[in-house]
Amino acid sequence: MLKKYWKVWSVMATITFTLSACGIGTGSQATPTPLPPLVTYERGVFSVEKGSIVSEKDLLGEIVPARQDELFFRSSGFVTRVTVKRGDKVKQGDVLAELQIDDILTQLQQAQIDMQVSQADLDKFQAQHDFDVMSAQSDVTVWEKRLALAKIALEHASTADKEVAQLNYDITEQSYLMAQEKLKMVQQEADPYVVQVVKRNELSLQRLESLLAERQVVAPYDGIIMSVSVRPGQSIDAYAEAFSMGDPNKLVVRAQYDFELRDKLVKSTEAYLYLSSDSTGGWPVEFLPNFLPVTQNETSAASILPGVDYFYFDVPADTPTDELPVGKSVFLNVILGRKDDALLLPPAAIREYKGLYFVIVQDGDRRRRVEINEIGLKSTDRWEVIADLQEGDQVVGP
Repeated sequence: MLKKYWKVWSVMATITFTLSACGIGTGSQATPTPLPPLVTYERGVFSVEKGSIVSEKDLLGEIVPARQDELFFRSSGFVTRVTVKRGDKVKQGDVLAELQIDDILTQLQQAQIDMQVSQADLDKFQAQHDFDVMSAQSDVTVWEKRLALAKIALEHASTADKEVAQLNYDITEQSYLMAQEKLKMVQQEADPYVVQVVKRNELSLQRLESLLAERQVVAPYDGIIMSVSVRPGQSIDAYAEAFSMGDPNKLVVRAQYDFELRDKLVKSTEAYLYLSSDSTGGWPVEFLPNFLPVTQNETSAASILPGVDYFYFDVPADTPTDELPVGKSVFLNVILGRKDDALLLPPAAIREYKGLYFVIVQDGDRRRRVEINEIGLKSTDRWEVIADLQEGDQVVGP
């Protein structure tokens, strides 16, 4: 019985303690749990305006040559020498870089010596041959004249001397015919051994020069180095890009590709070139559709920067070229469109759901939804809206 009362008392004590802790059943004031304040958002109201709008886009550009080439080695190996760096101007025929060529240079020097010796022998033979031809031609001329004299003597010979004159004429005629045959033989003389030696040395020299050319990168024209992709000691594969160079006589502006402008830029698009971001005066430039600054030759690859797209603009002739060196960064302002009397709203007033645009127009205490048929020109703070709206309509922002 005592145990039962003890349990009841313990439960009552626990309840009393809990209520006291919560401030219930006591004279003290309860402290409620604070609630987060109710946040209200004030929706902006925008007025439909009517006026002019210019849609434009700013692009960062770079001055580059209109003609550019990728240069490469036509043989694999280790680079031993690089003679230029980015921005250097080079002349046609300048050696820009070399692979290991010591073995080829030794063979080439010996082949050049052999060629000089054999050429000297050939020159000597040619001089002798020319002399022999001239001598044979002289003999023909001499015997031709002697034959003419023998004929005259035969015609004027007396009967007693007729037989002797005829014999002299026959001998002279045979000598004349022999001189002609000798001339033909000298003129048609087959190439001697020395000629064959020269030909073999020429082929050997050409082969070594070709091997040397495969291990060198040579400037194909007067130009400027755009980029350098090799360094001494580096291993490089044949036909891998080593340099890119361009012809600075004709320049263009290269701007980074912009997908928003991909279908909007045409040849007649209005665009301006500025030397700096704060310049006030610009030069009109012309967009160059489908332009690719690539040429093909035996030392250049078929493409420049494959997989990278750019926009290109023509540099006008009256642009000061001294202020536009290759590699200079410039600014382009592209005008995508101009329009007067357009209905305008700030982008913040326009709602979008699943690709459809609409606005909420406030008419007194009522509101109505107006679908936007088309978003026209866009500026930084205003969009042209083509919809059933009037100037002065009040639009509730989202």
